[in-house]
Amino acid sequence: MCYFLRVFPLFLLLNSSFVLATAVNDVNYIGSKTCATCHQQEFTDWQGSHHDQAMMHANKETVLGDFNNSRFEYNGITTTFFEKGDEFWVNTDDENGELRDFKIGYTFGVNPLQQYLIGFDDGRYQALGIAWDSRLKEEGGQRWFHLYPQEQVDHKDVLHWTRYANNWNSRCAECHSTNLKKNYQQSTDSYQTTWSEVNVACESCHGPGADHLDWTKTADPKDLSKGLIRDVGSASEWQRSPGMATATMASDHGALNDRQINNCASCHSRRASIHDPSNGPSFTEELLDTHMLAFLEQPLYHSDGQILDEVYVYGSFIQSKMHQRGVVCSNCHNPHSLELKAEGNQLCAQCHNPTQFDTPRHHHHQTASAGAQCVDCHMPETTYMVVDPRRDHSLRIPRPDLSKKLGVPNACNQCHEDKSVDWSLEKFDQWYPDRSDQPHYGVLFYAGQQGAAQALPQLAALANDAAQTVMVRASALQMLGQYQHQYGINTAITLLESPDPLVRLAALRVLNGMTLQQRMTTLWPMLEDPVLAVRIEAARLLAGVGLRGSMRAALSPDRQQQLDRAIKEYIESVKSNADAPSGQLQLGVLYQALGRADEAKAAYEHALVLEPDFIPAMLNLADWYRAQGQDQRALPQLQKALRVLPDNIDANYAIGLLYIRLKNLGLATESLQKAASLAPDISHYSYVYAVALFESGKREWAITSLKQTLNRHPGNPDILSALASYLNAMGRSEDAKRYADQLLERQ
Repeated sequence: MCYFLRVFPLFLLLNSSFVLATAVNDVNYIGSKTCATCHQQEFTDWQGSHHDQAMMHANKETVLGDFNNSRFEYNGITTTFFEKGDEFWVNTDDENGELRDFKIGYTFGVNPLQQYLIGFDDGRYQALGIAWDSRLKEEGGQRWFHLYPQEQVDHKDVLHWTRYANNWNSRCAECHSTNLKKNYQQSTDSYQTTWSEVNVACESCHGPGADHLDWTKTADPKDLSKGLIRDVGSASEWQRSPGMATATMASDHGALNDRQINNCASCHSRRASIHDPSNGPSFTEELLDTHMLAFLEQPLYHSDGQILDEVYVYGSFIQSKMHQRGVVCSNCHNPHSLELKAEGNQLCAQCHNPTQFDTPRHHHHQTASAGAQCVDCHMPETTYMVVDPRRDHSLRIPRPDLSKKLGVPNACNQCHEDKSVDWSLEKFDQWYPDRSDQPHYGVLFYAGQQGAAQALPQLAALANDAAQTVMVRASALQMLGQYQHQYGINTAITLLESPDPLVRLAALRVLNGMTLQQRMTTLWPMLEDPVLAVRIEAARLLAGVGLRGSMRAALSPDRQQQLDRAIKEYIESVKSNADAPSGQLQLGVLYQALGRADEAKAAYEHALVLEPDFIPAMLNLADWYRAQGQDQRALPQLQKALRVLPDNIDANYAIGLLYIRLKNLGLATESLQKAASLAPDISHYSYVYAVALFESGKREWAITSLKQTLNRHPGNPDILSALASYLNAMGRSEDAKRYADQLLERQ
């Protein structure tokens, strides 16, 4: 999203007729009504739930918005919502900024907001940017609102409802319908999307039910699966003896706990699909066999792991002590109604003794006040989509001291908005003196995000700390990759043998800096890892072996076949997102690594068909032209990228290098200066800018720039080397020696 601002029209939206996304008769899926014949209570609980109403055909019973010729104005456009007989329509701006009538095909969601899907003749469905606030009127609801109220989104903007960012088939459908098959046709850039049930029904979680239905005819006790592909497990039992502060697990379901959480995480997490959707959902026990999980990184999370962007619960929950100790989703939520199992603090009192925790002695607030609610202190809310507050499931202790150090939010000030962080910190120190200044991984993450050299060994230690949650360890490990230091590489190599696939995945991400020969020696066994996400990451790192004829020739026939299988699996995985600009970008990078230049170029170009203002594809296409010796054809791509987003750091840096190759040092230094000023924490940009200054004859300016960069990045070897070399060339040998000595000390 951060790359996009304005674009030219993407879709040819000819008229208001459209191809319906289709319900199909899949013999393996029996439907929720069949399930209800035996599981009546579960079916009753599910009816009316958010899963039941995740997506519905637009009709009088399902549409909540005001379509009685109501009007809504946004950015100079007046949108009108109206009815034609039993149909719901909207008159709004199309891809050209022209007002047109569109038929509403489906409702999307129900509370606190409802969105509306509009279909087109290429099978594409787009989510309208104006939504209905379905909250009660006294809560501010019962109104139309725009999802980007602070933006000025028009038909040229990437956030316009007709653009890829609001495409249902690619970005939303997988988690809102049962047995969803998006069926994207790249040759025609169209969809034939199908489902078994339009909403999230029984078989979305339990898997197809036909074999289970057959099992019921015999109820064979030897078949522990009962004919179901997926065992979602049940909540472990917890017991609290009299006087105990917190319950302990009485029945450990072991692997079943992870199965249930991974089942929910396939949708309730920030992740990307890596399995082939043409065969429908993949029901596996391991999340990383079907999806690539996002780590704790900005701009998704604050540096202490609190939610920042929309990350959908799972990445937060697996940071928590509750997850470490075996708590699962259904300990707190009814898995069918999705409602909480108890109201207010009674929910937490299932495990936490209320005589110790639900008392002013613990929370220091008036009984029954907001401050006395467990969730308001331990699960603060962040509002998304204008009206949708969501709680942070990392279940953490408020830390105003971290707010002071790192600038992250804390629950105290999120409630007491009129008070300062110092005020909260003073109160917290008074009430919980043993909690203040406790070690927290957020301090290391913050240092790592700043590229602090002293954080390197501490992040490595954190990655190796078995007492930490896997999510924290893996995120710390991945962060080592930015240092490209042998210490981090050695840590990652050791952790390739971790029993946890998320740690193994993070370890591979660190090893980009190894030579291809080193990767062959170290990473080869990872091609046979039992988890798909790990295998395809290893394949990505080893793909270049195919380009090196001598390396491939040195492989045995069996190893050549093994590599070919791994790369084929990787390509198939990436193609599962062929309808996404980022998917085409990834394909292009892979094809370039394989030496398939024409296919790489085609992938970058198709990414720009899907989203004409997708800057990463422009940059990679420009670099493709550079590799072909066609800098003059690369220039328009970079110029367009800068028209889309003038402050894009990578585009400014890339065009600066291009101008150097074109012998235009004036424009080169101008662009490189902008890149360096936009990214002062990245020393390399400042280094290259100074080199360009020196080469263009602005020697004193170059020296000044290098010294300023050295102040920001003490001991940086590239900066020290440049200062020593340039000062010596300028006849200032004493100054040069001082920097040369510092460089020797660093070595």
